[in-house]
Amino acid sequence: MEGTTERRKGREQRTDGRGSAKVGWTRFGLAPLHIRQTLAALGMAVGIAFSFWLVLGDPTGRLLAISMSFLSGTLAAWVLTGGDLARLSGRQRALDSEVHTLRREREVLEDRLWELKESDERHRSVLDSLGDVIIRRGEGGDVTYVNDAAARLFPKDVAPVAGRPLALDIDGEPDAEDGAFGDIRLETVDGPRWFSRIDLAVRDPMDARPLKQTILRDITGRRAMEEELVEARDMAEAASVAKSRFLATVSHEIRTPLNGILGMAGLLRDTRQTLEQKSYTDALVGSGESLLHLIDEVLEFSKVEAGRVELAQEPVSVSGLVEGVVELLAPKAQAKGLEIAARIGANVPREIVSDGKRLRQVLFNLAGNGLKFTETGGVAIEVCRAGQDAADGDRGIELEILVRDTGVGFTEEQAKRLFKEFEQIDHGLARRYGGTGLGLAISRRLVTLMGGTIEAEASPGAGATFRVRLPVRVERDVLEDDAAIDLPRQKIAVVSKSRISAPLIVARLQEAGAEASVVAPGSADFEEEIGDADLLMVDHAGFADAGAWLAGARAAGLEMPAAVIVKPTERDRLPRLNLAGFDAYLVEPVRTSSLFGVVTGLLDPDRRSSFWTGANALIEEENEQSAESSRPLRVLIAEDNDINRLLTEALLRKFGHEPVVATNGKAALEEVQDGSFDVLLVDLHMPEMDGVEFIARYREYENSRCWDPAPLIAVTADVMPDAHARAREAGADDVLTKPLDPDILKQALSRAS
Repeated sequence: MEGTTERRKGREQRTDGRGSAKVGWTRFGLAPLHIRQTLAALGMAVGIAFSFWLVLGDPTGRLLAISMSFLSGTLAAWVLTGGDLARLSGRQRALDSEVHTLRREREVLEDRLWELKESDERHRSVLDSLGDVIIRRGEGGDVTYVNDAAARLFPKDVAPVAGRPLALDIDGEPDAEDGAFGDIRLETVDGPRWFSRIDLAVRDPMDARPLKQTILRDITGRRAMEEELVEARDMAEAASVAKSRFLATVSHEIRTPLNGILGMAGLLRDTRQTLEQKSYTDALVGSGESLLHLIDEVLEFSKVEAGRVELAQEPVSVSGLVEGVVELLAPKAQAKGLEIAARIGANVPREIVSDGKRLRQVLFNLAGNGLKFTETGGVAIEVCRAGQDAADGDRGIELEILVRDTGVGFTEEQAKRLFKEFEQIDHGLARRYGGTGLGLAISRRLVTLMGGTIEAEASPGAGATFRVRLPVRVERDVLEDDAAIDLPRQKIAVVSKSRISAPLIVARLQEAGAEASVVAPGSADFEEEIGDADLLMVDHAGFADAGAWLAGARAAGLEMPAAVIVKPTERDRLPRLNLAGFDAYLVEPVRTSSLFGVVTGLLDPDRRSSFWTGANALIEEENEQSAESSRPLRVLIAEDNDINRLLTEALLRKFGHEPVVATNGKAALEEVQDGSFDVLLVDLHMPEMDGVEFIARYREYENSRCWDPAPLIAVTADVMPDAHARAREAGADDVLTKPLDPDILKQALSRAS
C-alpha cells in the first residue's frame, strides 16, 4: 500500500509539468485565419508597390525597394504557411493528450496489478494457514498453480510442482454432480493421512483459459472419530442382539416352567377343595400371572428400546378394539369390585387405518394401570373425534382417547416422571403397588411412534386422566350404524349407583337425542324420575334383589319396558329376572351396539314381546355351537417337557378330546404316518428334530399322500416375532404362546375343528 501511495504522488507531479507545457503552447499560438489572410494580401500589395519603385527609383530607392520586397515576400510566405503550422500544432497537442491518457491508464493498471499481487499474497497466506492443498491443472494435466501447503505436506517425489504433470495419485470418480469425491488416503511426510477432495472448474486469471482446481482437506481426525463411532455402533448393535437373544432365551426358559405352574394351578382350581386350599390356589395363580406380566413388559420394552417395533397399517374397527380391551380387563376389574366401561363418540368413524395391535397395547396398559391404582369406582375409556381433519386428499383425522380412573391420582411432580422407565408413584421398601414401572414408558414410546401424544393430568386423591391424541387415516369416513339412531324426546332412566358405567351409557344415549339421566335408588326424586320415563334400564347391582323390586313396581302399576344390566357371573339369574318382569338384559361391560339394540327394541311396541325370546334363542344357538365345537378330537401333542406335556394332555382330556403324546419331533413324525389325527399341537423347541422342521416335513409328507391339510397349531414359549414367523412359513395354521391359556387353547381347537 505504501508503494501505491508513492506512485500516485509521482504521477501527480508529472501531471503538473504537462499542464505548464500546454499553457506555453497556447501563449505562442498563431492568430486567427482571417487576420493571417489580410496580412498576406497586404504583404503582397507592398511587394508589388516596391517592385515599381525598384524600376523607377534611384539606387538608394531601389535598394530600399529590394529590402522591402524581400520583407513583404517573407511576410506573405510566413502568413501563407501559418495554416500548416497551426495544423501541425493541433496534431501535436492531440498526440500529447493521447500520451497523457495512456500514461494515466498505465498507472491505473499498475495500481490494479499491485493490488492483485497484494490480494494474491493475502489469499495464499490464508490458504497456507488453513492447511488445505490447492492444485490447479490445465487441460493437458500440467500443474499451473500449487500452494505452499502441498510442498510442506507431501514427499518431494510426489509433491505437485507448477509446470509439471501431477504425480500425486488422486484419481477417482466423483460421488455427486458438484464434484465432491469420497475420502481418499494419501502418503504424506507424516505418514498416511485421510483427505476429502473437491474439484471445481475455474479460469486462469491471466488468459481466462479453463482450469481444474482440486482442494484437498485433511480429515484424518474426523475419520478416526467416525471409525470409533462405527465401532461403537457395531458393538452396541452386537450387544443389543445379544441382549435380545438373552431375553428370548431367558423368557423361553422361564415361560416353560411357568406354563406348568399356571396350567396345573388352573387344573387344581377346578378340583374339589377346601376354602383354605382354594385361597392357596388363587394366590398361586395370581403370583404366576404377575410374573408373566413382568416378563411381557420387560420383553416389550427391550423391543421398543432397540427400535425393532414395526408399525402396521391395517383397517381397525374402533368399537371392536376399544370394547375388546374393556371386555378383556372386565374379569380383573369385577374380581376387585371395580367397574370398567367404554364410550365411542357418535362422530368417530367405524373403521380407521392404524396399528391395531399397538393401539390395543397402549389402551391395555393405561386401563390396566388405572385398575391397579383404584380401590373404589373404576376405569372409563372414552374415544371421540378431536381437532381439525386433514385435507380431503389425505383422509386423515385425529382421535382423542381419554382413560380416566377414580384411584389415588398423582401430583404435578409425580406426573413429570410417570412416563420414565422404571418410575412409579411410590418408591422404597414400603411401596404399596407392585410392577416394573415400564407400562407407561412403553405406552408413550408406542404413541410417539404412531405420531401422537400422550399426557397425564394430575389430580391428587381424585383419580388420574391420561389423554392420547392420535392421528389416523380413514379409507371411508363412515360412522357406526348406531350413530344414525335418533331417539328424540325419549326419556330413559338408568337406575344405578354406578360411577362409571351408568354415566357413560347416559352420555351415549344423550348423543342420540334421548333425555337420559342416572337415577340413584333411594334418592329423593326416585319415584318421580322413573314414573315419567319411557324406558327403564336397571343395574342389578343397585338393589339387593332387582327382580323383587321390579315385581313390586309392576304390581304397583309400573308399565314402561325395563331392561336389566347384569355381570357375567349373574347370568344364572336371568330366567328369574325374566319372570320378574324385565323385558331384556344387557351384560357388563355393555357394548354400544347391544345398548342401542335393546333400547330401540324396547321402545318399539311390536318388537318388545319377542325381544327376550330372541335373546334366549341367541344364547341357545351359542350353546349349540359350543357343543358342536366340543366334539371329540384326536390330537397329537409333540412336547419334550414332562410338566407341559402332562398339562396339555390333562387340558385336552378335560375338553373331551383324545391326546396322543410324542416327546420329540422325530417321534411325532412317526406317529402321524397313519393320517388319523384331527389336530396337531407341536412345540417349536424339541430335541432331535425341532418343531419348525417337523412342520415343514409333515406338510411335505401330507402333500405327497394327497391328504387334506390337518390343522397344525404351534406352541412355544418363544415370544419373538421371528420365531412365530418361521412357524407360519413352515406351514403352521396358528401359534400359541406359553403359558397356555385354557380358553385360548379351547378357541384354537374350535377353529381347527
